[in-house]
Amino acid sequence: MFNSIQEARIELIRSVARFCAAAALTEPAAEGDPAWGNNAPYVETKLLDDPRMLLRLADWMKQYGRKHRQPIWLQGAALIEQLDAVLFVGLKRGSAPMLDCGACGFTTCAEFVEATRQRLAAHEEAFDFGGPQCTLRGITLGIAIASTIEVARLHGLATHCDTRIAIAARKLGLIEAEAAIAIAMTQAEPGFDDAAIPAFAINDGQQ
Repeated sequence: MFNSIQEARIELIRSVARFCAAAALTEPAAEGDPAWGNNAPYVETKLLDDPRMLLRLADWMKQYGRKHRQPIWLQGAALIEQLDAVLFVGLKRGSAPMLDCGACGFTTCAEFVEATRQRLAAHEEAFDFGGPQCTLRGITLGIAIASTIEVARLHGLATHCDTRIAIAARKLGLIEAEAAIAIAMTQAEPGFDDAAIPAFAINDGQQ
């Protein structure tokens, strides 16, 4: 039994988020790559619903926004502070479908995989996301995200897709995916409230 409407609401969001994660992983193209000796799914899903970790995520985004004088990061932090859960859906490293389609700019998938490994080994900390990324895998990620959003909608939840929240999670080591999207979930339509961000936040770094 639930002791309050708030408790029931949070449990609803968490339960639906788990359904959404399952929907992303059951996308047929999300299965592993047997050709590379890997049968594990290359799509990563992770639900973050610990209030302390959500606040840590928001704090990182505030610091980044002030350091780089980009208020949009503060807006993302303000959104996180209003949420009970965020679902991350992303691509793990070292994956290619062995089709040699050339869409990524490399002649073969083997060439793409090797180039990616070398680039990540040399510059992994320099970029927000790891890459290059397989174009076909990117399409699969889009399908997986669409599946999660549809499941959330059918259960009465509103969603908001955000790249910056995913970047922050990756920088903090909360997710392993090289490229990901954060899906904020709430029973009310999430949005950015500019009035909630002080005008002096960028200027002097105060709260």
